Amino acid sequence: MKQIFIFILFSMNLIANAQISTGGMPISFEYNKHQKPIAKLYQIATLKQPQLNKIKTEDEAFEKNGQAYRIGVNVNTDLNIYEHGTWTNLENGDRIWRLGIKIEEALALGIYFEDKLVIPEGGKLYAYNALHSQFIGAYTAETDNFTAMEMVQGDEITLEYYTPANQTMLPNIKIKSIAYFYRGVGDRIKLFESGRPIDEDRADACQVDVACAEISGWEPQRDAVVKYTFVLGQGTFLCSGALINNTAQDCTPYILSANHCGEPTNSSDITNHVWYFNYQRNVCSVGNTTPYNGAQSQTMSGGFFRASSELGTHPAANNNQVAGSDFTLLELSSAIPDSYNPFYAGWTKTTSASASGVGIHHPSGDEKKISTYSTSLTSTTYNGGWSGAHWLVYWQATANGHGVTEGGSSGSPIFNTNGLVVGHLSGGSSYCNAPNLPDLYGKFNKAWNQDGSSANAQLKPWLDPINSGVQDLAGSYTPCSAVGGQYCDATSTLCDEYISNVTLGGVSNSTTCNYYEAYWQNNPFQMSVGSSYYLQISSGIVGDTTIGYVGDQIAAWIDWNADGDFTDIGEQVYSHTIGATSTIPLQTIITVPAFAAESEIRMRVRITFDVATDGLISPCGISNYGEVEDYYLEVNHSALSILDNVQSSISIYPNPTNGSISIDLNSIPENIELLSITDVYGREVIRTNISDKTMSYDFSNYAKGLYILTVKGESATYSTKVIVN
Repeated sequence: MKQIFIFILFSMNLIANAQISTGGMPISFEYNKHQKPIAKLYQIATLKQPQLNKIKTEDEAFEKNGQAYRIGVNVNTDLNIYEHGTWTNLENGDRIWRLGIKIEEALALGIYFEDKLVIPEGGKLYAYNALHSQFIGAYTAETDNFTAMEMVQGDEITLEYYTPANQTMLPNIKIKSIAYFYRGVGDRIKLFESGRPIDEDRADACQVDVACAEISGWEPQRDAVVKYTFVLGQGTFLCSGALINNTAQDCTPYILSANHCGEPTNSSDITNHVWYFNYQRNVCSVGNTTPYNGAQSQTMSGGFFRASSELGTHPAANNNQVAGSDFTLLELSSAIPDSYNPFYAGWTKTTSASASGVGIHHPSGDEKKISTYSTSLTSTTYNGGWSGAHWLVYWQATANGHGVTEGGSSGSPIFNTNGLVVGHLSGGSSYCNAPNLPDLYGKFNKAWNQDGSSANAQLKPWLDPINSGVQDLAGSYTPCSAVGGQYCDATSTLCDEYISNVTLGGVSNSTTCNYYEAYWQNNPFQMSVGSSYYLQISSGIVGDTTIGYVGDQIAAWIDWNADGDFTDIGEQVYSHTIGATSTIPLQTIITVPAFAAESEIRMRVRITFDVATDGLISPCGISNYGEVEDYYLEVNHSALSILDNVQSSISIYPNPTNGSISIDLNSIPENIELLSITDVYGREVIRTNISDKTMSYDFSNYAKGLYILTVKGESATYSTKVIVN
């Protein structure tokens, strides 16, 4: 049986969400190059080097036993921003913190943090090597929370954090361990060792680069394939996968791969995944012999579990088998940047064998390669598992090699003649020294709805969300061509009563009667999960000073799950019928639910005439009278992005604090029932019933950082930030 993935043994937690940097040179580099140089001396912490002789002996035993391939070990540490490193004050009041970490003879080092790292507004985090030939970052408040950084060349790595003068908050930088890479990382670091490209092969010489002529006509399929690393137990593994399209064609970032790549069954299993896009050469290298300028470092991380054969009805009977068709479907935790040029691969549910096509993959974690077949796939069974659940393929020699698969190729797609996915790699026997032996791919049509009866054991609920029933679906670059999930039209025939003002969280928009209009497209209103916001709506009558007619209906909806409609439970957030005693503005408090999509969503506000004339108010359709306004909103799941939308009712002094604070709630116009304090990760550290509106609270035993103090009244919730320094 082929070795089906590469093993990297070191205990760690990888990045939890999308680790997308904003780029730019480290601030210290900029100062030393363009402005008054700053001090180059800062603390370098030297950690004990692992015992390489012992590691080599263990590796030889692993390889003799057919076990996986180890390239690094980790070294535990407790270095942190509060007790270690060196601060430098700049002339304008800004500050830079730097900490170097050195482990002798490492080829590369990686950093793994104790907790999810959240960058305060204005802050910038970088890492770079001793030669200053490689640097990564900047990671900012726009970067989703993460717990690790990609590898940096050399045996010394420096963390640099910049904070502007007006920012008092610090990121919670606590380093759990340093990954010490001692082999198998040449294609990522050689470019940075001496300032010139030096190639180091890892994939076998028969493999065919996707930059070679064989890729002609398959470029979109190439752009769908990614490689990724993931943590399992005490190790980190490597597999391939493919972005996959769905019938809503809404660019949902689904990735199809193999279940045996970690056997994930819930989203907590996905937090450690790191995804590498466009990891490929740009010049054909026959036999991988030419110098290489280095793969692009376009990465994301984390995601959500959606479905896998592990939860199906065809379990593996032993370690040589795979569960069912061996599929897993994951969803990235945020949209893929357009700069990554993502292609969402098409697919087919056909049971007919493809006569020809290609496989595209990352053998041994190397740059992307292409393998070609020209004889029909045949149905087969993987090591006595689910009968007929796999395709068997034989690869052919081409102009620039004889593409096969290797460890690291697992989970990669196989495409049919029309460029549609028909399977995902489980394993096989092909090698460069045995290129005529076959490989086995789990069948896409089996994974569709035959692996199990529940949604988490099928592709169908996710890849056909509009229940189209189509047999084939073409692939798509962004922007995807949506055929579902579009917001319904809504307007009026006559604009008599209208919406004169909408205010959300203190952001106000006053308008005249426009039938239908959308606002805040270029600057969506920022909301945070768990935060509360005042929504105020004012109405009027054209040419009149009154607020509206008795019987006028006013309602607001928010598409919390970003599925293109306002019909889900909880999405109508306000409704009111104007009566003789109604006063303007109408007002309610909206709390962002935990299930809200972390993306751009839509709020719709509408006014119509009475039920007898216009029927019960609805978010869709044409009314006889009234107006419709849409507002663009954006939900952030980071507690650091909480807007102090109702904090003016809470008075705290001193803030920041390192001890006791005084809390004054007298501005809150109602009785108070409950006080709670949570940290930036949403963990509640205190919850207590209260009745007094003046009190004190001691934070002296709390860790430094940001906390959210929330008090609950009879009809509303009020929140504010507390900074412990």
